[in-house]
Amino acid sequence: MQHFSLQLEAKSPLAIRADHAPGGVGNTPYISGTTLLGSLAALHRLAHPGDTSTFEKLFLSGQVYYPDLYPASFTNDTFNRARDLPIYPLPKTAQSCKRSQGFLPLADEEVDEEGHGVRDSLFDWAVFTVGSKAERAIDASTLLAPFHKAGRRNCPTCHKPMDHFSGYYRRMSHGQLAKAEAETRLQTRTGINRATGTVQESILYSRQVFEEHTRFWGMLHVEDEHAQSLQQFISEIGTSGLVRIGTGRSRGMGKASLSLRKMTVGEQDRFDHFKQRVEELDTKLRDRVKAAFGPLEVKPLYFAVTLHSPVIAYDDLLRYRGVIDTPMLEELPFADTLTLEYQNASTQQVRGWNELWGMPRTREVAIETGSVFLFSAQVASHEAKKAFMEALFKLEEAGIGRRKAEGFGRICVSDPFHLEETLK
Repeated sequence: MQHFSLQLEAKSPLAIRADHAPGGVGNTPYISGTTLLGSLAALHRLAHPGDTSTFEKLFLSGQVYYPDLYPASFTNDTFNRARDLPIYPLPKTAQSCKRSQGFLPLADEEVDEEGHGVRDSLFDWAVFTVGSKAERAIDASTLLAPFHKAGRRNCPTCHKPMDHFSGYYRRMSHGQLAKAEAETRLQTRTGINRATGTVQESILYSRQVFEEHTRFWGMLHVEDEHAQSLQQFISEIGTSGLVRIGTGRSRGMGKASLSLRKMTVGEQDRFDHFKQRVEELDTKLRDRVKAAFGPLEVKPLYFAVTLHSPVIAYDDLLRYRGVIDTPMLEELPFADTLTLEYQNASTQQVRGWNELWGMPRTREVAIETGSVFLFSAQVASHEAKKAFMEALFKLEEAGIGRRKAEGFGRICVSDPFHLEETLK
């Protein structure tokens, strides 16, 4: 499988409806993989009406995994120029000052409103969970001690409460972080009388749109045999001015340009990096538990599963799942030893429109992007740990759940952001 950096730039306002209710005017904060796939499929059918073989490979085979495109526009030019660096969603365990939210500004950065920093709270909850399950009794004040440290409950700068912080960010090679800022505005329109084709009296509506020149970024996965066809198609239409995405396309909205660049990191390098971050989170969590409670019996391995896109999954009775639990990871070796230690998750409704059929998609329920699940596993020996790591890596590469070709089901095991315990 090959990995590509897919970048989109808005050439006109983009309207990506968050709700298909008649009164809905809000934009989604990103461009979904379903929207991207539908727009490209419609354009391919228009440009190559007789090429059904290539169409089937790119859009029906399920072997091209189109990503959600996250905002990639920053107030700092350094982050704007780093176009090949990934954009990640913030996990639900991220928190910032309730009064002055945002990452700390860079040394030479001028901002209108200075953020007081962002940190992750997974380790606080993990230590509490491990301590509360310990065989020996631990008093409540000791269990709650991590939450009373400076910067946990209240901002150390202004002493206001800390609150959940959401959005999308980019990490530079030197470790600095910045949140993507997608500029939007309200665009007001008049209603048209369908019978006369003229302005309808008393109908005035507004729609939220992304500003022109807003950039988006996503990681596209494609099987080797389809990579060349995809590159040729994106190269053909990327800057042709024909790409339209979202709603309001007949009103001058939705024009965009696309560019595709192959990522050169090999599978072995990705696995080495994967193994390093899993071991780093496990080691630091153990150190935190030891510092909080002293010697304490803990599980052989801890790892976190953080959703980088919504996940649609069913249980055995075809009910929508609201959490990533151990039955969903049953294909892993030693799955019977897995324990869900902590979770921070919520669900959302998934709507959509099928461009090819001209019909609305079935409404589904998905686990939201940014949801976090902490697991422990009884993996003691070196050989067992190696096999478990390899299986966990394959799970991250393949994703979980349904509709993975539309951007759903992307996960990150032991997301590096969980190591950010101090405000940054």
